[in-house]
Amino acid sequence: MIWKFLFWPAVWITTFLPGWIWPLYLDGFVHSAAFFLGLILFANAIALTAIGGRTLRHFAHKGNRKTFWPNKFITVGIYGCMRHPMHLGLALLPIAITLMWGSIPAILATGWSVAATFWFVLTIEEKEALQYFGNEYSRYMQNTPAFTLSPKCLIKGYIHIYSTPN
Repeated sequence: MIWKFLFWPAVWITTFLPGWIWPLYLDGFVHSAAFFLGLILFANAIALTAIGGRTLRHFAHKGNRKTFWPNKFITVGIYGCMRHPMHLGLALLPIAITLMWGSIPAILATGWSVAATFWFVLTIEEKEALQYFGNEYSRYMQNTPAFTLSPKCLIKGYIHIYSTPN
């Protein structure tokens, strides 16, 4: 399972490395616009990751013992409209950072990081969830998209998690 944790640093290093090797940057207004867009993406990436994590922490564990990996299937809050909000946040994070940084090679490399993240989630994480939760997860997959950028979904997640007592 440790390799699943090593996946993220590997993706991020290969995203940012081209920017460190080839110092080619956006200029003037273009960089300002990219920085602003990156800031918006950064806020959404952090929100998706935090709301997804907090929802899992509160609702995805059977019994009193909190394990690292969720052991209870949930469709509440943000998980009612998206299967992988945390992973979507982690996919948006490198895009946001490279846009704010303004490194052209790093911005171009983010295509690889998004593709790698989606591959990881749709082939590794989904397979494990299907094995663990079975037909219940299969039905969930048919009715709920893996990822969505719908503001309604993020709002639903905010409302649900912040109306739940700690």
